[in-house]
Amino acid sequence: MEEESHGSNYGETETSSSASTSSEDSILNSSDHSTHASRPAERITIYEEKEEEGEDSDCYVVCCKRRKHAPPITQDRISALPNSILLNILSSLPTKDAIKTGVLSKRWSYVWTSVPSLSFSDDYEDTDHFTTAVDNTLLLHKAPKLTKFYLRFNYKPDLKPRLDLWVRLATNAMVEQLSLRLTYAHVFNFETYLLPQHLYTNQFVSELDFSFCNIKPIGVVHLSSLKRLCIGYTALCGDDIRKVVMGSPRLEYLELNNCCRLNRLDIVSESLKKLVINNHFMLTAAGKTDDPVFELEIVAPKIESLEILGTFCMKKCRIKDVSSLVKAKLDFSMAVLKVEEESACNEYQESVRELLESLHHVKELFVGKWCLMVLSLMSVKHVPSPLLKCKYVTVKTSMKKWDLPGIASLLQSLPYVETLVIDISHHNLGFKILERHYLSYYNYDDVSHWKSKEIYFKFLLLCLKTVKIFGFGENLVNIKEVFVLVVQFLLKNANVMEKMIITKSRVMQNQRCMLHAFLQVAQKLLSFPRSSPHAVIMFPYQ
Repeated sequence: MEEESHGSNYGETETSSSASTSSEDSILNSSDHSTHASRPAERITIYEEKEEEGEDSDCYVVCCKRRKHAPPITQDRISALPNSILLNILSSLPTKDAIKTGVLSKRWSYVWTSVPSLSFSDDYEDTDHFTTAVDNTLLLHKAPKLTKFYLRFNYKPDLKPRLDLWVRLATNAMVEQLSLRLTYAHVFNFETYLLPQHLYTNQFVSELDFSFCNIKPIGVVHLSSLKRLCIGYTALCGDDIRKVVMGSPRLEYLELNNCCRLNRLDIVSESLKKLVINNHFMLTAAGKTDDPVFELEIVAPKIESLEILGTFCMKKCRIKDVSSLVKAKLDFSMAVLKVEEESACNEYQESVRELLESLHHVKELFVGKWCLMVLSLMSVKHVPSPLLKCKYVTVKTSMKKWDLPGIASLLQSLPYVETLVIDISHHNLGFKILERHYLSYYNYDDVSHWKSKEIYFKFLLLCLKTVKIFGFGENLVNIKEVFVLVVQFLLKNANVMEKMIITKSRVMQNQRCMLHAFLQVAQKLLSFPRSSPHAVIMFPYQ
């Protein structure tokens, strides 16, 4: 009985083997192997069975049947997407990563050559290897039009002919966004790349972004499509930048980042709406200034938004005409070298006061931490802050005691403010002179000084409806007293306040140990009296 049973099973397996052998011959004789994708798996199964038929053939027959009924392997869904979608996906990758997709399959082999966006970065690799890779990529690339061409590498003067060629290829492909982020191994010993003259008469480019590039237009400038211009790490001439702006009738955004030797910025463009000045240095390799003028004068009567950011070293920013300005951001600091602290602080105060006077008409104002600390010095010296007509004000503060006089001084100058945003951040980098000067010369009770100002606010905070506080909870132990004092003061004096929104710091959201302290402070704030019967305190909590 055992032999019959075994023979029956073996016979059943032999039938399967015979059929599979016949199929195998068919595959070998067929010219189209792709229509029999599932056959090779069956063939391997039969070979394994012949080797193990005497051991456990019953189990193997079941396994063989399962493999026969397995679903066929189909093409992956991504590869089945149309070229337009694949190109859109590859455009979001650095070009070297987009090229790597060519090894996935024949379908992907040359998709990258039609990508409309090219992005090259040397990532500190060998410059020769990088330039060769760019050359080879551009040789194989065949997209008729480029939306973006981005270059970031360590530039050397002997590479100028090659870079000129790359820029020419990009402009011939009607590139829309052109970025040349050049870097140098030696910051104080370099020869900047001179932009080719044909670039100043381009009718397709809408965004230009340059670093360490020399801007010297010789002939007529006509950038008919340019909307956004960013210039960084270069010595600028006021006449050159004015010529470029005037030759760009659609320019809306201008950013100057770490530029030097610019003493007057005269912009009369009708289209330019936003101007950003980020950092301004005047130092040479020897650490001395070669510029006798210590002011950057801004004349831009048509712009609507102005941002002054970063560090101004040996340079003071002065605004002459921004009559159309609606929004201003002052988030910068000044550094005056080799000057007594008293003289430096007086220079800081004069600069901030003049800036605020020039911006008295704006509707939205952002005051950074350095400017707020200067306002504190002005307050304790009884120097009033200029009257402002702002309706929306953002104050960046560390919520330390030395910020209280500055906050008080600012609020006194804001009789029309409707929305007050307090952004709490405890980082105070580069403010050592101000802190030392404040603490050594004006060491008194800041809380008493704050409370002494309350009488002035009863007739000033008549329009304040909304208060938003961001970052509460960051360094909670050190700011708790000042924070509670400010909130209590606002609730007591804002007669028409509708809501106060307090959002805790992202850093604190994962610190369970701080939750109890947060809830204690929140409970205390809810118990404070409010001059407005409609005031609501909101604590968004997840």
